[in-house]
Amino acid sequence: MILHVVGGEADFEPKEARDVVHDEFFINRIRDTDVAPIFQFKDDSGTRDQLVAMAGNPVTFEAGAQALSRQFSLLHVTASRDGAFFIFELECDVPGVTIYSLIKYDYREAIEQDDAEGNLRRIVHAFTDDKRSIQKAALIRVVNAAADPMVSATDRVRPSPEISDYFERFLGVKRSRSDQELSTAVKELLRKTLSEFQDVLPGRDVAGAITRAVGNLRDRHQITEEAIGEAIIAAAGAPDDEDLRVRMQNRVLKKMQQMKLDGLAFRPDRNVLRRPPQRKVRTAEGVILIYPDEGAEGTVERNRRPDGSETITIRTARIEEDTVVRDSTRRIA
Repeated sequence: MILHVVGGEADFEPKEARDVVHDEFFINRIRDTDVAPIFQFKDDSGTRDQLVAMAGNPVTFEAGAQALSRQFSLLHVTASRDGAFFIFELECDVPGVTIYSLIKYDYREAIEQDDAEGNLRRIVHAFTDDKRSIQKAALIRVVNAAADPMVSATDRVRPSPEISDYFERFLGVKRSRSDQELSTAVKELLRKTLSEFQDVLPGRDVAGAITRAVGNLRDRHQITEEAIGEAIIAAAGAPDDEDLRVRMQNRVLKKMQQMKLDGLAFRPDRNVLRRPPQRKVRTAEGVILIYPDEGAEGTVERNRRPDGSETITIRTARIEEDTVVRDSTRRIA
């Protein structure tokens, strides 16, 4: 690992590489930044080229990491908070694979008890385990001296999953999946997951459950793993069976990994997660029904007789409103 201070008016000072200490602490921070990759290296990415050189050994880790940290410091904008810029080089069990973790971390003040008598000591540059302390992060995989084109990146200062302009320039990346594409993938995830659990759905109605889950996510500020799990459980009628709820959550997590949605947070595209069209029915007796035209099978049944009359059956889990409508007709004297 290597660590440099970035921000402020001081000149950049290259630091030496060091062995990783407090391994578990830093591994957990790296895991916190592990999200599905939705950014892609541009053809002229200098960061990609530098990491490839470091992985292939033409450039030492120390020299390459110093050069990257210097470039990050030069691009660092004054509006961004000062912090510590870490670069980690990680090995894994797969031969020929090296993973690089880049993290800009907040400096925080902390107080610790430093002796048996309870005396307190002020620490100015503390690194805490709060996820919000991570300002920016990226994970890049190099396989057999070639960089994986897809990059995982997060940035606290921009609405997820966007990253700030200077961080994007430093990495040399562009976004490869839009909110529309991510919302389309979520809709497909809902369909697949709820279809697998058809036997436990109210009325075994998959279409109706999908409509309810889509509606749940459409009106949220952000779609996350947790939000998708909540939407599916709610669409299934919020079952009391804890084992069933756990199975559903586990299935959601597995499908999110398969569809490269894990760890992401993004705004719902309401053109994809749209409201179903409404059907309005007015009878000769003055009864008016308005119901969603999609996913209503098994909820609203209409049986027409040869004489033109019709029987309409509505099945519902519960009545949400049952009130007397105020007569709005006006009398003229």
